[in-house]
Amino acid sequence: WGLGSFGRLSIERAGFFALVTIPLSLLCLLLSKPLNLLALGDHYARNLGLNIRRARFLIILISGVLTALVTAFCGPIVFIGMAVPHLAKMISRTSNHFTLILNSCMIGGATALLCNLIARLPGLEGELPINSVTAFIGAPVIISVIMKRRRKNQMDW
Repeated sequence: WGLGSFGRLSIERAGFFALVTIPLSLLCLLLSKPLNLLALGDHYARNLGLNIRRARFLIILISGVLTALVTAFCGPIVFIGMAVPHLAKMISRTSNHFTLILNSCMIGGATALLCNLIARLPGLEGELPINSVTAFIGAPVIISVIMKRRRKNQMDW
């Protein structure tokens, strides 16, 4: 469990997993407008009529429940959650959270599937923990984000 695996997810459990995660994921799409407003800053968001306290509470609650569900069913799969949103932003070149949420879902699912296939390659005895495979994809993305921010901070001086 500590290294993450999709191997323990049965059809019955996958049905319950989908029953809970699909409505919560759709709620995330509804929260894209408050996320766009919060990206402008608290002062602007408040002036545009956003209840910042309620919006932040809903965002943290829904993302926390989704994270807890995935962790409960599959174990901690670290680099998917860390790298995929940055990768989606790099690919889509937009700050619109509606587009970013949809792209993150598609890229995250494709990345998880690819990593799961690599972890179960023929010729390997058993299966590798999925985090050992996701690190090869996620670590370069995280390093590039850190390097880009470092360059930006040096230019601001």
